[in-house]
Amino acid sequence: MNTTIESPSALRRKLTIEVEPVEIKAELDKTYNELRRTVMLKGFRPGHAPRNLLERFFGDQVRSDVIQRLVKEYTDKALDEQNLKPIVTPEVITEETDLSKALRFSAIFDITPDLEVKDYDGLEVSRPPAEITDADVDGAVERLRERQATLKKVEGRSVVEPGDYVLAELDGSIDGKVVPALHSADRLFEVSPRSLAHRIDEVFAGAEVGNPAVKTHSYPEDYAEKELAGKNVEWKGEVKEIFARELPAIDDEFARDQGYESLEDLRTKARASLLDSAKRDADGRVRQSLIDMVIERNPLELPESLVERERMALETELAHTLEASGVPHERAHTAAHERAAELRERAEKRARTMLLTDALARQEKIEISDEDVADRIGRAVREAGRDRDQVARHYAEESNRESLKAALRREKALDLLLERAKVNETAGEPPAGEAPPAP
Repeated sequence: MNTTIESPSALRRKLTIEVEPVEIKAELDKTYNELRRTVMLKGFRPGHAPRNLLERFFGDQVRSDVIQRLVKEYTDKALDEQNLKPIVTPEVITEETDLSKALRFSAIFDITPDLEVKDYDGLEVSRPPAEITDADVDGAVERLRERQATLKKVEGRSVVEPGDYVLAELDGSIDGKVVPALHSADRLFEVSPRSLAHRIDEVFAGAEVGNPAVKTHSYPEDYAEKELAGKNVEWKGEVKEIFARELPAIDDEFARDQGYESLEDLRTKARASLLDSAKRDADGRVRQSLIDMVIERNPLELPESLVERERMALETELAHTLEASGVPHERAHTAAHERAAELRERAEKRARTMLLTDALARQEKIEISDEDVADRIGRAVREAGRDRDQVARHYAEESNRESLKAALRREKALDLLLERAKVNETAGEPPAGEAPPAP
């Protein structure tokens, strides 16, 4: 293996690696020998298929597999020899893939900046008291009540009223042509502007069961939904059934149905839960304020690949949030991508937070044990409800456990900042800012 290393910038490295033909031949021979033992070719006993036939039938796949294995093996070997640790998985660019000559490729990556965190002890910060009012408790009980609501088919009324739920079919047409992406068949709609975008609630409000209702809406050129921006859309909705939402009465029986002894017991425990959440939220804001101070006092150069990874993660998170709110998959991802500039700013802040908390953890020799990781995974599985099996499978992967371990180490670094800070309890507003990434 021949290796050269370049440094295009302070944090960027480019490893160019060339694997010699003799090393390639050894890997090809090994791969074809393993293939010969397992493949069945008509007219040949197992393990006796000639190499030339194996190359004819499986040559492209073998070549691809060998290149993939050699690239990973020799990249890892070169990184180890050069004592280099990429902050993000290297980008590999192949330059010569004629395996009869050589395999030459480049691995381009960023390294972690060499940081010494300064001026982080005794930072002064304000924290507002965590207070819970009776109105907060009322709101929590009402939200629990709403989750227990049921839908009952409306009898004796055929005209839709605001707030109803309707089983309906909806189509959107532009220039007289139905747009497939604007079609919904036999879907349950809540006739409310809070749950239906694009003023679609106005299509159903006042509609009569069995009689299609048609409304045309014009959308401005700068409308957020690009597919509708600057368009006149004719919406056609056909209501098939009307349902009303029924809420249970808030009394002792309701509380017992939810697993509490009485309504008073429900309210007492709701208040305690809200107070605990408010305290965690206040601590999170204080931690963010502290890390903002550390960032200001410790300017650093950001690895571009780390920023891009965080931007893409934020874009994916936003797209999933939009999908969860009912935006179709493709439109959700398009809308998230269109906010790339805004997301990059947030990504840069996340990257700075990660780098500085990692550096602080190293300086303070903060360690996370396997027991710490197991405890956090156990909690995540317990809290996942129906998705517990999916969460368990996620953390069965070693890479995901390592990511969790790194996140827990950062969490402890932020705890250390808080422990050493001078925290003034105030009645003012908490400092604004994005909360640090949670594991």
